[in-house]
Parts: sequence; structure tokens; C-alpha cells
Amino acid sequence: MLKYKTAFVTFFPVIPDNMGSSAVINSRFKNWPYVKKLFQISHIKKINNNKINTIFIKKESPINKIMKLPELVFKIFQFLKKSKNNLIIIEGASWIFYSFIVLFSFKIMLPNSKIIYISHSIESEIRKKYSNKLIYYLTKFLERLVFKYSYLSTSVSKLEQNKIRKLYNHKSILYSNAITIDNHNYNQKQKREMQQDYIIYCGSYKYKPNKNAIDYLNNKIMPSLIKKIPNLKLVLTGGGFDKKLSWIINKGIVPKKYLYNLIYYSKCMCVPLKFGSGTRIKIIEALSLGTIVISTKKGIEGIDLINTNPPFIVNDTNLFLSTIYKIIKNNKNLKIKSLKDKMFYFKKYSMKNITINFINNYLKNIS
Repeated sequence: MLKYKTAFVTFFPVIPDNMGSSAVINSRFKNWPYVKKLFQISHIKKINNNKINTIFIKKESPINKIMKLPELVFKIFQFLKKSKNNLIIIEGASWIFYSFIVLFSFKIMLPNSKIIYISHSIESEIRKKYSNKLIYYLTKFLERLVFKYSYLSTSVSKLEQNKIRKLYNHKSILYSNAITIDNHNYNQKQKREMQQDYIIYCGSYKYKPNKNAIDYLNNKIMPSLIKKIPNLKLVLTGGGFDKKLSWIINKGIVPKKYLYNLIYYSKCMCVPLKFGSGTRIKIIEALSLGTIVISTKKGIEGIDLINTNPPFIVNDTNLFLSTIYKIIKNNKNLKIKSLKDKMFYFKKYSMKNITINFINNYLKNIS
């Protein structure tokens, strides 16, 4: 089996880990067995060492990223140029234009390299919903090319596989979003970081599906809940939210260990997403920790479930409210039931296991 020198390519900060996509990529990178280096465009922190190369931008914006793409390509080329067996893994949780530029640059510069496109979602679906028609059609055109000309391309669920096949007549490989939870055996001996009763939502307010979900919680759910449970709080993580509401505890971007503590000790994780693509890593993390999840069908889409109740899948506002209220009043018993199932999710969505299987199935015998 060839041992590939591997460049991981991202167009947003992965280290420090500050959102769901970052957690997935960070976990994949840690579990990748070959010589490797992560190349990231970041506006948060410039980290450069033998494992990470950061192309720093002062502000997160498409034009700043586009301006830095030549430098990114050059740094990757410097890392790979003396190696005969190269892998370039392009993590696709950004606008497809960036992935397209990197892909075709290395088709020319290092034509013998194997390029793997990791699809975190179907980009054209998101652009169709939230961008103008020009950006949507450009995205769809470029996404088709990236899927077509990558050596391998992946999808996060069987549902996404089917959508990609229908949209682009392309068969992608299943490579599920997955996690690495070092301290997954959470129990009552763990120190509780917050003493208040709270529900939690994890996700950046700057991402429109998250914005819509957070606005829904603030406008439709919390005003009714606090009439019955006055001291209940809504904890937000992920950053971007700057409004002041009496029930909000805004934690912003938090370290992973602290985030897991917040998720574990919450009364439940609420995910009232109406639109989105890919799979929600925070739901997988919550289920693996034994935390109760209430989600819309769209929010939990693409995740294989051992059963439901919990997790609860509801789409109606009144049912969402009544389910939260019931959970808070009966949290202990439901928690025990959820803990019996958590190892199913922990094992099924273990990045180590999924990555080993991916390599054995698709990279072991290639020349």
C-alpha cells in the first residue's frame, strides 16, 4: 500500500476549531495515517508549524480569499513537489469557486497527484436559496466540474449521494461526517460548568440557516417557554449573535472540551432548521454524548438513527414547545434511555473507523 504525502486544503479556519465543519476536518486530519500538512486560510490566528500552514487574511470575505489563492497554491506546491505519491484533499465546506481554482491548478502543476474532493454539502442548493441567480448558476457549473475531474469525490450521506447523482450524473463515495470525542464517557462525576437550566443551539449566526433557526427559537419558542419555566435559558455557541435578550446566554466560540460540557448538561439540544445541506455534526456529537435532541426532519436529515424519542423529530411549533416542556419535566428518565444508545452513534460516527474504512476501500490498491 502506497504511503501518500497528503495536503489538506481548507478555505476557512480549521485550527483553532470553531464550528462544525472545522471539527469534522480537524478530526479527519488527526486520524489520517500518512505524512500530512493542513493548509488553511484564516482570519482568526496565524498558525505555522510542521503540521499547519496558515494563509492569514485580516477579514473574512470572498475577495480576500480569492486574493490569497495563489499563495495557498504555491505553499501546497512547495510541500508536495519532491514527492511522487501525492494526495490533495480539498475540503468543500466553502464556496466551490475556491475548490475549483485549487483543483485545476494542480491538474496542471502536479498532474500525477490524486485529488480528493470532500463534499460537506451540495453547494448549489445553498446558493440557490441564499444567493443571486448568477452566483447560483456559476456555483452549479463549477460544482459539476469539481465532481467530474476529482480523482475521488465524496458525500456525507446516502441522501446526498442520490442528490449528487441526480444533479450531476456523478457517483460519489460515502464518507460520513464524523467525530473524535476524547472524553465520551461523560457522567455525573464531570464538573458542571453552568448551574442554570438551559437548552442549547450550536452554530454561527452568520450562516443563514443557523440565523433562521436562532431567530425561530427567540421569536417562537423562548417567549412561550419562559412563561412556564421563568428561569430557563437559551445557550448559544458559534459566534455572530449580538442581540441582548433576557433568556440568552451567548457563549460565542468556545473550546471543544467546554462545548461538550455545555451540550452534555443542557436539558436538550434544539435544532429547528428549515433549510440546510449536509449533516449536522453537532447533532452527532450530542447523540454520542447521550444528550437529548429535538430537531426538525430537515435538521436531522442524513443521520442514521437507532430509534427516535429521543431524538425527537418535530416540525410543528406547538409540538416543538410541548416536547421541550416534557423533556425538562422528565429529563432524568429520558437521559438514561439516551445513554443506552449513545455508543451506537459514537461507534457509527467515529472518524477513526470511517477513515480507516475509506482508505482500505478506495486508496489501498491504487497506483
